[in-house]
Amino acid sequence: MNRPMSTWKLLALLAVVAGPVGYWMLSGSGVSPSAAYAQQAAQATQARTQLDPNLIAPAEQLSKAFREVAKSVKPSVVSIKSLVERRNVAQRGGMRGFPQGLPPEIERFLGPGFGLPDMQPEEELAGPEGMVQLGLGSGVIVRQDGYILTNNHVVANATELEVYLSDDTKYVAKVIGTDPRTDLAVLKIDATGLIATPVGDSSKVEVGDWAIAIGSPFGLAQTVTAGIISATKRTDQGITPYDDFIQTDAAINPGNSGGPLLNLRGEIIGINTAIASRGGGYNGVCFAVPSNTASRVLSDLISNGTVSRGFIGVRPASMSPEIAKQLGLPVDLKGALVESVTKGMPADKAGIRAKDVIVQIDGVAIKSDSAMRRAIGETKPGTTVNVKVYRDSKTIDIPVTVELLDEKALAASDRQPIQNIQRALGFAVDSVPANIAKRLQLEPGEGIIVTEISRRSRIPGLKVGDVILSVNGTAVNSVDDFADAVGEVRGGEALSLVIRDENSERMITVR
Repeated sequence: MNRPMSTWKLLALLAVVAGPVGYWMLSGSGVSPSAAYAQQAAQATQARTQLDPNLIAPAEQLSKAFREVAKSVKPSVVSIKSLVERRNVAQRGGMRGFPQGLPPEIERFLGPGFGLPDMQPEEELAGPEGMVQLGLGSGVIVRQDGYILTNNHVVANATELEVYLSDDTKYVAKVIGTDPRTDLAVLKIDATGLIATPVGDSSKVEVGDWAIAIGSPFGLAQTVTAGIISATKRTDQGITPYDDFIQTDAAINPGNSGGPLLNLRGEIIGINTAIASRGGGYNGVCFAVPSNTASRVLSDLISNGTVSRGFIGVRPASMSPEIAKQLGLPVDLKGALVESVTKGMPADKAGIRAKDVIVQIDGVAIKSDSAMRRAIGETKPGTTVNVKVYRDSKTIDIPVTVELLDEKALAASDRQPIQNIQRALGFAVDSVPANIAKRLQLEPGEGIIVTEISRRSRIPGLKVGDVILSVNGTAVNSVDDFADAVGEVRGGEALSLVIRDENSERMITVR
């Protein structure tokens, strides 16, 4: 016999049933939104009716300026593919290395794969002979008859260069000249009647100015990004010997390299060169070679195929409190420490000595080794400059007549015996034995092996048996190659070694 349901049980059952049913009924009946939403809706309606065109006019004018700059420069910005001839290179594993000629200092800033397509090394190296793509970058037309300004590292070691205009028309480009010291290069395509972008005056650029970048990040041609000038005269970044960069937060990514940085007048104020990034992507810190530097390099390369620079024959290094303390100098002393003076060169003839500190050149303060190189390098050969040095607790004015920089002579003067180099670095090297070369899948004669490491070694992480493949981007296939490559590292510059062992291929960088 069933007992009647108690009152409280009946109420509970009704509540369970009424909840979903009531929600269903109310949902379908268009219940009014919350009071908060109603208030927001009223505010939106009022704002729409009261939107004053005068308030947005300045922003619309700025937007129009960006549009007009993009339109005016678009036909000038090109994509550049660098191709290399493949010659039956054996397939091998390991990390993809940068092509020779791209400074490892730039790799640290640009990150792995900057300017290169996303591909595996096996896909690039293995297979039949033919042309393969080595890298991708950007450039800007600066003369109507086909002269293009770009970065040296975009074109370095390419067997052939393809240039694509904004309408995808393809040209094969000729290298007119390169300048690794500023990481700039000039190309020429066989075309006339092109649109050239004017080169502006980078000395007028100020922090906070708008900046626009156009290029081909990740192969996406004609990409426009904008930001501001974050800083000027960024030196001692370890990217080039003549560091003097414009810093911007306009988004620069792999493939933008060599493209223009522009002002709101559509003038080139810089050539985008590097990014500060640990992962290879945009982090808001990007560097461009100033247009005034680019303009001078452009003129020299078109006229002579090389850049004319001054030289006095000293090997400088930046001062630091630690170095000053070791030498018994004031710890706050700024300048370029003279590490050595080449005999018979202008500095030697004028009386500059090792351990002098160059603090001024023609009245301009010198605060680092790169500032000294830049000041002398930009001086016309034959000019006499006043070099102020700190020596024996006082400053001395020394007139020095600048000579023309001879790159080969400079490299020869800096070359040191291998014994001195090994002693300074704290390790010894030798040719790679055949059995180790086979085990590490090295080409015949490739690399040198570390045979001994002293307690004084300056290279953390290096071990006996490691094979050094390159020094600062230059392949080393013999002990002499190693000596030459290390000898070309200037005081204060980073030393970057690409190392291979049985487990990996890696880079070690030491300052």
